[in-house]
Amino acid sequence: MTDAVIHPSTTGFGSCPLDLWLARQCGACSAGELPVKLADAQAALLRSTLRQALRGAFYARHLRECDLDITSVDDLERLPFTTAEDLRNWGDFLCVSQGDVQRMVTLHTSGTTGQPKRLAFTDADLARTRDFFAVGMSQLVGAGQRLAVLLPGAERPDGVADLLRQALSPAGVDVLAPPPEVHATPAADTGSCAESGGEHGHEPGKALALWLEQTKPHCLVAAPAQLALLLKHFPDRGPQGLEGILTSAEPLDDALGQALRRAWQCEILDHYGLTETAYGCAVECPAHEGFHVRELDVLIEIVDISGNKVLAQGEEGEVVITTLQRQGMPLVRYRTGDVARLLPAPCACGSPLRRLGSVRGRIERISGQPPRIVRPAKGRGV
Repeated sequence: MTDAVIHPSTTGFGSCPLDLWLARQCGACSAGELPVKLADAQAALLRSTLRQALRGAFYARHLRECDLDITSVDDLERLPFTTAEDLRNWGDFLCVSQGDVQRMVTLHTSGTTGQPKRLAFTDADLARTRDFFAVGMSQLVGAGQRLAVLLPGAERPDGVADLLRQALSPAGVDVLAPPPEVHATPAADTGSCAESGGEHGHEPGKALALWLEQTKPHCLVAAPAQLALLLKHFPDRGPQGLEGILTSAEPLDDALGQALRRAWQCEILDHYGLTETAYGCAVECPAHEGFHVRELDVLIEIVDISGNKVLAQGEEGEVVITTLQRQGMPLVRYRTGDVARLLPAPCACGSPLRRLGSVRGRIERISGQPPRIVRPAKGRGV
């Protein structure tokens, strides 16, 4: 299933570019037939994903007694869940040789309250994410413009910053990242930001603010905590030339989003992603009515946080994902620990597809106690 399968007309599709991207992959020629064509493609990809998952020792055991005769994504409900605890034995999930692994990520928290996890991605897995990044970012930045990626880890090969560079450079976007000595990052113990070098904590964010004034990016990719810090240096206007922002790595607080839009007068889109989804999962459109999901790479269910029941659209519960088209470490019904709901179609942008609502927090599970929703600091991959 590739983008070259069909080239539908843009006529009739909403303004969100993800719909046309999905249509080209599933064979939909119009927005009206997109939901049905998409559902058929998802079912086929789910069957393929299960076959790939069975190559790993974990799912060979985990799904041994399951009926894998899948006719629709609704059949997922009869399969068991995968948990973060299961991923501690990451080697059992690997479905390719280690020589085929392009990127390995160790998560000490990944924003969770659980144990460390390791995740492996092939180049094909990362290529799918690059495609998603290119489509999603086209809403904010284009040829001849400059994108500054402020997220930590810009120096890591095939990390988020590098994947954005690989995705957008062919389209004529100049992708930059601040050097380590001026990079502002959230301080894990306080939730605030502190300098990682250069200023040694004096006037946090000043070096980064100066760097932005010098480089004059048209668009930023940044964590909300970084933007809150920069707002102190740019209280009345944004950095010169700034037209748009993609927020990622942690939820964007409504108050912060409103303050940034009011002071900086630029478009701000939020992104929902997990390392488990190869970084990218869903992104807002300018209508700001939820996250548009990369539906041919990630299936989303919402499940009761205290049990196993799949909840109806609009009900809040735990986000459960199944990755599609993943070669290295496919995940089947993985409980993310995030709390959100699915929003019914259509979106104000014209999309006929459901979206993921804002993430309200994470589920903390302590033995002998009922689950509770918390907002822990986001962890980092290394």
